Amino acid sequence: MGKTLSIAPKRSSRSPGKKNKGSRWHLRLGLGAVVVALMLRVFFIQTLRVPSRSMEDSLLMGDYLLVDKVSYGIRWPLIGIHFSGWSEARPGDIVVFRSPQDPRRTYVKRCIATAGHQVEIRNKVIYVDGERLVDPAFSKYIDVQIIPENKGSRDHWGPEQVPEGHLFVMGDNRDNSRDSRHWGFLPLELVVGKAVGVCWSFRPEGQAVYAAAGAWPATWIGWSRRLPQRLRWQRMGKRL
Repeated sequence: MGKTLSIAPKRSSRSPGKKNKGSRWHLRLGLGAVVVALMLRVFFIQTLRVPSRSMEDSLLMGDYLLVDKVSYGIRWPLIGIHFSGWSEARPGDIVVFRSPQDPRRTYVKRCIATAGHQVEIRNKVIYVDGERLVDPAFSKYIDVQIIPENKGSRDHWGPEQVPEGHLFVMGDNRDNSRDSRHWGFLPLELVVGKAVGVCWSFRPEGQAVYAAAGAWPATWIGWSRRLPQRLRWQRMGKRL
């Protein structure tokens, strides 16, 4: 009679202890990555979606900005400690800050003047220390009407000197922006950082068009198909 061969099932060479050790290592790695990402966002760099048209045509609604939070200094949330950076906000910088009227909101405007500068606006024309300020290349005025001084501060303001520890900021879309002309000088402690570039940009009107047509399905497949049409490819990587 022939011999009967019994084939025993192979045992895994990895012990349960090794499996658990590997799982714990991956868990620690994942938690470490989350902590690093949070530290980078809180103290060094973050992205911000442009929520309005107040900075057109320099920035467009739907642009996602890369915000440098280090150059102007690092602020520790809650405890109020501030470490000075290697530069200060200068006229022409695009500044990201918390709203003086509602600190829960984050805005982006252009720095027009810093502490010690005298600012005056006459018939929409901006003067800093008595000299006419050259408007940024992509700034614009959309209203030909000049609002009289006694009816508003949009087209007439000052002259007034920027106090220590403050900035004077304005939107590049001069006639469609609420800024220092309306709520006063910006305290430096509300400044989050400097906008340095556009990393993504989406046409917000694209979604509105599809929603109005009833063709905006609540599925990732439908969203991904329309994504290339909404992306402003030419704005990605744009330096400010």
